[in-house]
Amino acid sequence: MTPPRKVTPRNYDRATHGAKVAAVAAEMGQPLLPWQRYVCDVALEVDSFGLFVYSTVLITVQRQAGKTTLDLAAGVQNMLMGPKRRAWYTAQSGGHATEKFLEMADTWEASNIKALAPHTRRSNGSAALGFVNGSTIRPFPPLEGALDGKQSDRTTMDELWFHTAAQYSLMRQSYGPTQTTRRMVTGQRPQNWLLSTEGTIESTALNMLLEEARSDTPDPSTAFFDWGLEPDDDPDDLDRVLARHPGAGYLLELTDLEGFRAQFADSPGEFARAFGNRRTGATERVIPAPAWTAAQWNGDAPAPGPICFGAAHGVDGVDTTITATELYGAGTLTAVVKDGHGPGTTWALDRLKELQAKYPAAAFAIDKYGPSASLHDAAERAELRLVPIGAGDVVAATQNTFAGITHPTEPTWRYKPHPALDRAAELATKRFTGDGTWLFGRRASVGSISALEAGNLGSYGIHHMPPVRAMQLA
Repeated sequence: MTPPRKVTPRNYDRATHGAKVAAVAAEMGQPLLPWQRYVCDVALEVDSFGLFVYSTVLITVQRQAGKTTLDLAAGVQNMLMGPKRRAWYTAQSGGHATEKFLEMADTWEASNIKALAPHTRRSNGSAALGFVNGSTIRPFPPLEGALDGKQSDRTTMDELWFHTAAQYSLMRQSYGPTQTTRRMVTGQRPQNWLLSTEGTIESTALNMLLEEARSDTPDPSTAFFDWGLEPDDDPDDLDRVLARHPGAGYLLELTDLEGFRAQFADSPGEFARAFGNRRTGATERVIPAPAWTAAQWNGDAPAPGPICFGAAHGVDGVDTTITATELYGAGTLTAVVKDGHGPGTTWALDRLKELQAKYPAAAFAIDKYGPSASLHDAAERAELRLVPIGAGDVVAATQNTFAGITHPTEPTWRYKPHPALDRAAELATKRFTGDGTWLFGRRASVGSISALEAGNLGSYGIHHMPPVRAMQLA
């Protein structure tokens, strides 16, 4: 087995269900790798009463290591432990969770034991793998209240690095209470499996859990498994990266790593995160300082015209920023509004209402996902004139903003200097979302990029203003 950074040791005085998971994986045509078998043997240890010893299983491992196969096989084994058991799976978003679940369903349907769970529903919102004993595995969105009232014997949170500590807490509050009663009903302790590569400094949920698991006094109810580069390892040394990867020789070779490194040529930190399982966020600035300085604007105010206000909460609600964006020359001009930056979040909606009253033709751009979701919801209920913004639109906005700041001749995305904007630009780095696309993330443990996020959304919104609502005549 590839040497881990740290793992919970096997207690050979205890029985384990690990061999049963190995049997399931073999029948799926995907025999467990050595690291996967070790995880199962330890994570599924039982005490003298037959109860799982560990209620939480925390696994942090590189990409292309086989954690999805491991989770599917372990989930199937759990569902076969008794009738009408319930397992739930989520990832960085509801869409990603459903997509990954359907991939697991494809794997299952090609297995030799698919007759044990012949009922696969694929429709969005009701996707499920149904077993002949009445058990089910289902995906769910990582949202507050998503599992309220649902029974859970096993819950998987994949790609945990995407979530903040606040989001993780809300999700646990959703499924935690039902697990307390579930043990009394089934006679078995429910388990929560947390799977991820390491993330960034924004990954406050995973970082919090890792800090405890790596301490000298870890939670005894958590089984912890950690593979990746050691602190002194060079992520440019591909032989070393391969030697630290538990899927090496089984799921990838050196030539594969060479190809992946080429894909991440513009972001070596992201390569180290994905294939070295090393946290990023301490060194790489995405907006070059000279380009940011060149984009400053200190001239006269532009002629009156359309205005789009952008608003964003910082991670965990540390602060909020409201910006105003106008068209300016061939591009846009963004400024933090008066009384538009401050700690916390509770003041923001009232300030937005004041701006709406003063500028009734203006629009408002707020991301309805992530830290600003609650502000978007409140603004929508307050009937502000919101710019429709989806996840893909935020990606497009980010690319346009970055291109405007770094334009080779002169900036087309300009801003009025403000300390919050300057700090955000200094902290900002790339947070990859898949398929090579990225959003602004932050790169230091202290600070917020809400000002940059607000300006980013406002400069997108000024080009996508919704129609003005017609006045109804009496």
